[in-house]
Amino acid sequence: HCAPCQVGIDIATVNKYLDLALSMSKDSLPSTVKDHYRLLEHHASECISCGECETNCPFDVPIIEKMVDAAGVFGERHIRL
Repeated sequence: HCAPCQVGIDIATVNKYLDLALSMSKDSLPSTVKDHYRLLEHHASECISCGECETNCPFDVPIIEKMVDAAGVFGERHIRL
């Protein structure tokens, strides 16, 4: 619903991995979740905060905020907010 992302982030998949990570404690986050996230072609830290995804989202999801959260959870630095 939120596609397309200008930089190619698969927003739905990033959000899925973020939700999985947030449902667990940081100490118990399986390496498989981290590994699947790292295998994505584009990561949350690449978000340029353009807002196009939020405009397209029919559910009013704060996608830019979620990209910042995902970057933090997966050990990346979000540089574009």
